[in-house]
Amino acid sequence: MASEQRDYIAIAIEYAEAAVADTDRKRFGKWVRLAAKRFLDDLKRAKKKGNSFKFDAWHATDACDFIEKLPHVEGTWDTENVVMHSSHILFVVNLFGFRNQDGTRRFTTGLFAVARKNAKSFLCSAILLYCFCCETENGPQVISAATTGSQARIVFNVAKRIVEKLADLREAFTLEPFANAIARYEVGGTFKPINAKASTQDGLNPSHCGIDEIHAHKNHDLLNVLKSAAGARRNPLFLYTTTEGYESPGPWAEIRHFAKQLLEGVVEADHFLAIYFAVDDEDKGEGTPADDDFDESKWIKANPLMEVNPLLMKEIRKEAVEAKSMPGRHAEFKIKRLNRPSAAAGGWVNLVKWKACTGAVDLEWLRQYPCWGGLDLASTRDLTSFRLVWNVEGVLYTHGWRFVPAAAVHGRTERGLVPYQAWVQAGILIESGGEVTDYDAVEECILAATTRFNVQMIGYDSWNAKQLVQKLQAAEVPLQEFIQGGKSYHPAMQALEVSYVEGNLAHGNDPVLNWCASNLIARTDQNMNTAPDKKKAPEKIDDIVALLMAIGVMQTAEPDKGGTLDDYLSDQ
Repeated sequence: MASEQRDYIAIAIEYAEAAVADTDRKRFGKWVRLAAKRFLDDLKRAKKKGNSFKFDAWHATDACDFIEKLPHVEGTWDTENVVMHSSHILFVVNLFGFRNQDGTRRFTTGLFAVARKNAKSFLCSAILLYCFCCETENGPQVISAATTGSQARIVFNVAKRIVEKLADLREAFTLEPFANAIARYEVGGTFKPINAKASTQDGLNPSHCGIDEIHAHKNHDLLNVLKSAAGARRNPLFLYTTTEGYESPGPWAEIRHFAKQLLEGVVEADHFLAIYFAVDDEDKGEGTPADDDFDESKWIKANPLMEVNPLLMKEIRKEAVEAKSMPGRHAEFKIKRLNRPSAAAGGWVNLVKWKACTGAVDLEWLRQYPCWGGLDLASTRDLTSFRLVWNVEGVLYTHGWRFVPAAAVHGRTERGLVPYQAWVQAGILIESGGEVTDYDAVEECILAATTRFNVQMIGYDSWNAKQLVQKLQAAEVPLQEFIQGGKSYHPAMQALEVSYVEGNLAHGNDPVLNWCASNLIARTDQNMNTAPDKKKAPEKIDDIVALLMAIGVMQTAEPDKGGTLDDYLSDQ
């Protein structure tokens, strides 16, 4: 047993402050610095009246204290009980310290991503065991889930050995370990491992789920089953602990992308906690280069436990020697030891510059000026976008209407990532149709916009648009097909880039547009023309595609003056 309880909150704050102060990127990677800043900002938010959450020091301390009373069950250590590293304490203090006003945990989803051998599986096991024993839940079902039974048992077996080793713990919480489950008789609870054969998991009602190595899941099946089954729980927890992996169609790419958007402030999600340790990639927004894979001083960014475990450095050095001479080993080294994705396509938008363009968009004031539109009907089952753009004295103003069917709102809400439901409630998204978008609502919106505003022309993608276009043409709405290729998009993309980089764009901090902009990846043809790449985009880009089409048709407004937006703006 630990002789004295540590000041865990002070440790978490000190670690976070050190990360934020590391502007030279020597010890902390970008994503940890952003996570640390979020933590410190949230501590300030929690003190404000009317805030949706508060910070409870007792809960944060209790969870850390519980974990540090657990014994080591693997390896040889200087102490009998676990002594958490500051990186783990930061995560646990975040997860359990922030509470909703009703006392439940603020965070119902948590991501702890780190290079291998940094005790992530133990952390997952310890957190799940704390929830099992100490969170008020009637009939808790704690699940350790993974692609295979053996992987799921890694987390479960650590918890099982801890319970077997601690008689006081068994007695205090009426625990009994079995081969394939831990029972908690007092509340009728179970803690058990399951694998990814989702079709066999009917009847589950999980309260807390630990999904170890989420990168290895080849599809969404198990996660979908667990999310759906946990719907009746008042305060569920989905805990993802993982090291990077090779790209697959599974949920990890979506979760990782969302976590990074959250840390960059592109989306807001008070239920989602993310701490992601990795060496730094090139950051065009900050103008910083990528870390060298073989620079030992940078490895700590992905391996925080190197500070306390000298054997970890020795292991990584050995693998680095092989990685330098064998390409196959190099790829594995980057993924497992540096926590770098196997393939990461860079986003087209500089988010630092983009987020500075939050000027207000006064629609009543804009009625006096001509505008142009873009209509993207690329998906009937998710996002449809109609967007207008104005040029007023060299500044581009834009406003959009986005439509989603109810099924997409439900699916997104169930996955707990992109906040479609919150956007619908805020009036930012328009829910229309059941399984597919109701284009009648889109038609009504466009007709209302052409009546209200001085719309010169609307560019549209002909895919899936024939019937709607015929209706709009019958109503004498000015329409122009926008060819989906680099030759059409390249001038618009150049013009938009110049506008937002120079601060001559006002998008009103529209969260849907921000989200789509952050997802945009460009493809380049043999003539060096760029266009949006919907196949490589990690998420929806429809809203910024609509903006590009609107800019594109605006560029052709005065063909006698060159047909480019630069020429057009210079003549205003």
